[in-house]
Amino acid sequence: MTTSKLLLLITIAIEFCLASKVWQHDLNFDNPLNWANQNPPKPGQPLQFPTRLNAIVQFPSSVSSESITLPRDGVLMFPNGEASLAFGNGRKRQEPAIFQTPVRKPYYAIENWKTVDDNTNRLIEMNQAVPHLERIPCQYETAVFSETPSPVDFQYHEAIEVKDISYGGQRGLEEFRRFLVTDIGGFVFYNAEEILIREGKCKSPEKCSCQPEWVKGAVCPNEVCKIPYCTNPIVPFGHCCAICGSVLRMDLLNFGESFDLSGFTRKLERKIAASDVDKSLVDYHISVQNDALQLVIVDKKDYDEISVKLMNSLEPFFSKQFLNGHNILHAGHPYMPYESSQVFLLVFVSLLAVSMFFTIIYVYYYDDKMVPQITAQIRNGNFFRSPFVFARFYPNNDNEESTVDIDFNQSGVENLNSSFNNPMFEGNASGTSAPNDVGERAEEKLFVDVELTNQKPQ
Repeated sequence: MTTSKLLLLITIAIEFCLASKVWQHDLNFDNPLNWANQNPPKPGQPLQFPTRLNAIVQFPSSVSSESITLPRDGVLMFPNGEASLAFGNGRKRQEPAIFQTPVRKPYYAIENWKTVDDNTNRLIEMNQAVPHLERIPCQYETAVFSETPSPVDFQYHEAIEVKDISYGGQRGLEEFRRFLVTDIGGFVFYNAEEILIREGKCKSPEKCSCQPEWVKGAVCPNEVCKIPYCTNPIVPFGHCCAICGSVLRMDLLNFGESFDLSGFTRKLERKIAASDVDKSLVDYHISVQNDALQLVIVDKKDYDEISVKLMNSLEPFFSKQFLNGHNILHAGHPYMPYESSQVFLLVFVSLLAVSMFFTIIYVYYYDDKMVPQITAQIRNGNFFRSPFVFARFYPNNDNEESTVDIDFNQSGVENLNSSFNNPMFEGNASGTSAPNDVGERAEEKLFVDVELTNQKPQ
């Protein structure tokens, strides 16, 4: 019985504990990412370092250059043992290779870390179902830094809780504490004056979470969350952002010491493989968060409720395993939110449609001229042949003839002039007539007086 328990503990340790978080950025001389345009220097090419390097750069064992522009602040470190540095003037002057100024990167930012299997040295990919707090060194894992990492910013946080720290091949929390207070340590780890380097309280992922709860306040400010394209998104424990998918939670206190996380994981993987849902379409992750078992399932690509379908298909298995109950949360239906340009187009089209609707209502019920005119034009076949819009600006027809009616009506003029005769003027004219007025009287006889009378209707 004792032997079987020992074998079980060894199996669990192999499956869950033999992994390390490795800092992804270094300042090695041979790394193309550290040079401008990602072009490392060629032999004999001049080297130029920034004035304020404020970091440690690892040189190779042999360097050939025309000249080196040294930094004012910083460290250029050669490997232990023999190292050669050769200078020479080439026949043709070359452009210098420029080393880029290192940028500080936060310790509590997930993009700065990668997970490596300690046994196989294989990179373990972190899918989107893995909580953010598990993507940085856990309290039962080892944090690994190269000999010349890019500057690490601790951001004045309270502490770092890990199982161990490896820096430049040397391990040990106490050794790392002593290195932080040195001058060289100040070029690598920034804002670490008051930070506590302590060993994590939990030794196994079977019974405790990766990080204490306060670490979430250090990790989440460094993350930029994407918009979840679903209604009622969920936020699993350890996640900084709301996601679309499904979450299972089960209180481990109901099991005490009898729950076997590794055994449950193997059974769950068999159930997922036997389900109707294609395993390649989802990502899932099992871990312990806040004294509870948590299973997170998300769609690998765009959210299409495949994760919800898989979680529902596993419900009979969960009911059999967790007799004391469990809790499942699902995100809502997928939807695609409108972007700013789409919103503007929607508002514009809506206003245009409303304007057209009310214009048609007005013309149909209140305007008794426009509809008959258009109907008559269409009936006569002149609707598309006559320039009814611009006719007022172009009064000439196709034959360059005026379209304005200028016929003279003589009778209309006679009536118009006779209706405005002034008796006083006529009296003066008769009393003082001159011989020259004979022609005028003869001309006045041409006009017929029209007497305007008011006739009352009978």
